Formats: sequence, C-alpha cells, structure tokens
Amino acid sequence: MTSHIKLYGSKSDRFEEIKASMEQQLGYEPSNPEVVGLIMAAYETEETNALRVDNALV
Repeated sequence: MTSHIKLYGSKSDRFEEIKASMEQQLGYEPSNPEVVGLIMAAYETEETNALRVDNALV
C-alpha cells in the first residue's frame, strides 16, 4: 500500500523546519519518507501513547 500527501503553506514550512532539524541531528539529509517515519515513531512512543489531536488543531 502506498500513501501520498501534499503539504501547503504553513504545514509545508513546518515540515521543512522539522526535516532541517533532523538533518542536523542525523548528520545527513533524510528522505521525506524517513522524516515521516521518524515523526510516526515519536508519535507512538509518547508517554500518553498518543498525541492529543485536539491540541494539534489549536
């Protein structure tokens, strides 16, 4: 199964900021799928076991 997404405006800007931060930490430029995978891994390991979606919508 394959999923495709497009980000626009501030969401795209935020993704690029996160990617740049990860690049500094990793020492190489991660691919977009790798960035998403790392974000998903962080989501799954939160102490609450899930991020609160309502907080993300504010």
